[in-house]
This record gives sequence, structure tokens and C-alpha cells, in this order.
Amino acid sequence: MKMLFLPLCSVLLLIACGSDEIHELTETKPNYFPDAIGSRWVYQNADGSKWTREITDGNDSEEKDYQTFTYIPPVSEAEIDFLKSKSFRVAQNQIFFDIGEKIDNYIQTDLLTSVKDEFEGLEINVAFEPIPLSELLFFQIPLTANSQWDALDIKVNGNIMLQNLTLLQFPFEVHFNIKGEVISQDTIETPAGRFENTFEVKYSTKIVQTVLSNEESTVNNQTIWFVPHVGIVRMEDERGVTELIEYVLK
Repeated sequence: MKMLFLPLCSVLLLIACGSDEIHELTETKPNYFPDAIGSRWVYQNADGSKWTREITDGNDSEEKDYQTFTYIPPVSEAEIDFLKSKSFRVAQNQIFFDIGEKIDNYIQTDLLTSVKDEFEGLEINVAFEPIPLSELLFFQIPLTANSQWDALDIKVNGNIMLQNLTLLQFPFEVHFNIKGEVISQDTIETPAGRFENTFEVKYSTKIVQTVLSNEESTVNNQTIWFVPHVGIVRMEDERGVTELIEYVLK
């Protein structure tokens, strides 16, 4: 009886005195789309140049809660890359990139340049209506193989005025359409490491601008490789391949 009593007393003593000190260790993982302030990704372009994207701040608006991407070096206004947004938000298992500034830059650069070629030597001003929706649906959480979605589909209307004369103005329309598609799910290696469960996602962009009944179309493709809980590890477009070389997740 004493042999059973002593072990039982020992167990009861541990429960009474040490139960608050016994914890089960659990692993904490970052978000499916890492969005913590201080998270940073460093990339290298095909030409060897490097750039960094870091989440630096939250930017609260009246309607939506955005977080801020900061780029080193800063992204040039002339670079119309819709996946290099300056802010983003996560809502209802969806990732949105704010690209209103990108669309504005496109109209002020690409559209204006093409118009200047037609009216060389004349003063040209461009005015357009407020953009009702300026968010690119980057993807939905979780990503699934062979999924497709409309990432962006908006039309921007406005007027082009010559010599600041109301009588010398004519309308224009620019239609932005971007579709996303998961091409495959595989393992990939970059200078930052070997990543399994990597999703290859292709974005097909078509921009149609109509000025004076003349229609011009621009089509291009951009592919990214996204790793859940890590981020974008590779990008490819007409400029070549960009790869992740190091990263820090907060």
C-alpha cells in the first residue's frame, strides 16, 4: 500500500504546485500573405541590380485599412508595374493592391505621349473622371491550382484639350483588364533558398485606349511565384527574371 501511496502523492504534489508552469509548445507561423510591419524582401533583377520592398506603416482611410509598401530605390513614376503598388490591404480572404496612382501615371505618361505624337507642337492637357475602383485583386486566400479570376476591369473616361481651348477638346477612353490564373504548384529554388508548395501565377494585362475613334491595344504578361507565409520569390516579364535573394519576416 505504501508503494502505491508514494507515487500518488508525488503526482498530486506536481498537479497542485506545478500545473501553472507546464505549457505545451506551439509553433507560430506568419500570415498566408505576410503583412507585418517590418517585413522585408530583397530582389535581384536580370541585370544584377537590386531593390527592396518593405512593409513600413499602416495607412488608415475612412473606408479601407491600407498598409504601406516602401521601395528602395523608389519606384519610378514612369514604371507602370501594377504589382509594385505602394499600398495594399487584406480583407475577406482577399489581397488587394491599390493601383490608382499607377493608372493615373499611365494616363499622364503613355496616353499623353501618344497624343503628343499626333499633335506635335501644341499644348495638351488631359482631364479624366474620378476612378470608381482602383484596386487590383492580387489573389484570394488560399490559392488553389488552376483557379482563375478577374484581377481588374475598369474604364477611365476623360477629355484631351488642345491649346487650353474648350472648342478644341475631344474624348478618350482607356480600358484596363487584368486576369489572374494559377498555372502550377511546384518546388522552386532561388538565391534565398528552396521553397516547396510554390504557386506559379500568371497575370495577363490588356490595355485598350480609344482616342478620336482610333483604338490601340497593349497586351503583356507577368508571372510571379508565390510561397504561402513567405511572399513573392520570383517574377518574370518582358524585362527578364527577378529573384528573391533574402527576406525578413516580422
